[in-house]
Amino acid sequence: MKMKKLVCAIAVGLLTSAGAFAQVANVKSAEKIASSDKPDLAEARRLITEALANDETKNDPYTWYVAGLIENKAYTEGFKQAAIDQNADRTAMYTALTASVPSWLKVYELESQPNDKGKVNLKYTKKLQEVLHNDYLQLFNGGAWFLQSNKYAEGVDALEKFLEVKKAPLFAEDKDVSAIDSNAMNAAYYAIGAASSLKDYDRVISLYNRFGSFALNPKDIHQWVVSAYFAKQDSAGAIPVLIEAVKASPDEPYFLVNLVTAYQKAGKDAEANKLLDDRIAANPNDGTALLVKGSLAEEKDLKEALQWYYKAAKADPNNANAVVYLGAGLYTAAAKIYENSTVTAAMAKTADDLIRAAVPVLELAYKTRPDQIKGMLGSLYHQLKMADKREALDAGTLNVDGATLPEITELLQGLDLTVTKTAPVVEEPAAQPAQKTTTKKAPAKRRK
Repeated sequence: MKMKKLVCAIAVGLLTSAGAFAQVANVKSAEKIASSDKPDLAEARRLITEALANDETKNDPYTWYVAGLIENKAYTEGFKQAAIDQNADRTAMYTALTASVPSWLKVYELESQPNDKGKVNLKYTKKLQEVLHNDYLQLFNGGAWFLQSNKYAEGVDALEKFLEVKKAPLFAEDKDVSAIDSNAMNAAYYAIGAASSLKDYDRVISLYNRFGSFALNPKDIHQWVVSAYFAKQDSAGAIPVLIEAVKASPDEPYFLVNLVTAYQKAGKDAEANKLLDDRIAANPNDGTALLVKGSLAEEKDLKEALQWYYKAAKADPNNANAVVYLGAGLYTAAAKIYENSTVTAAMAKTADDLIRAAVPVLELAYKTRPDQIKGMLGSLYHQLKMADKREALDAGTLNVDGATLPEITELLQGLDLTVTKTAPVVEEPAAQPAQKTTTKKAPAKRRK
């Protein structure tokens, strides 16, 4: 019995060894095919796929080197074809080049680990390093070609691999490759933008975390990344990005508003208020911060919001957002007064003053936001019986060059937007006449 077990163990060992040898042979065969003048790339890929799935060969740098070699060969063959045929489809060529990068970077990852004796042997790394040095710029060209061909997913892949090569420890000492040049800045920008177009939000965030620091047009980059976090309903994750965005684009309301909102959602009202108060303290004419203060106040107190909007508009009359918010707020305030069940003459005058104040404000806004403002401004012209301006507005000939911000400090200070509604009178039902009470007599007992 013991002898049988021993024989079985030996047999299993031999089978295992045979399997390992077979996979090593597959890798060698794949390399030979890839190195031939007329390679059968499909067969080479089949062989290397088996080796990469086998426990005995999947962690061997040689296996990964050959995997990258096969794809590089496919790229080279495609490149030769494209050189003689301008109409050749470059999809397969650039896809193969893109696919070679992970395999070859894996080679360096494995070979850079010291062996049992503490030594590092970069045998295959040295072989691929020269090739990748010469070819990596084609990853950028491939990414650009894919994007121009509306193949966004493939374009993101190629540009991402281009950036990974630039940032790879393998080329840390090779400044020709590792330099953060205009190609790198463009690649990061277009990769993140394309991923955003694909609504691949996780990838947007991943690309930003790795390459966003040197991407072109930080304003666009930050907006794509913030939108990605919001799409994932992760406002807390967006906060660090919004902080950077506010620093990079301090005059962009989108970032400041959303940072304040994100703080509030995270229960950090103190941080939100401090952010705005610090900005206003540093610059009392910070139109963006003043505007956001008004936006935050509007949900609870329109009067306070109007005061902030007015400050923002006075600080910068050319701030389109400020004059739009102020004009719309004045219009809303007038409407709010008429929500009262009883409107006195004094209240009607206040509403009229608000409407008249809104006109020049909205005319200022009309200069930059005509489509957004036209309907509201036309309604005011109609209410105030300003027929000439209404006709000019409809005809597209309205001249608002002379519009200036009105003085409405006192109007806003004395504003009362309390809404009171008289409860309807409930009539009590008429009293019903009292009904007579009748008592029934007990039936007479029958005589026995």
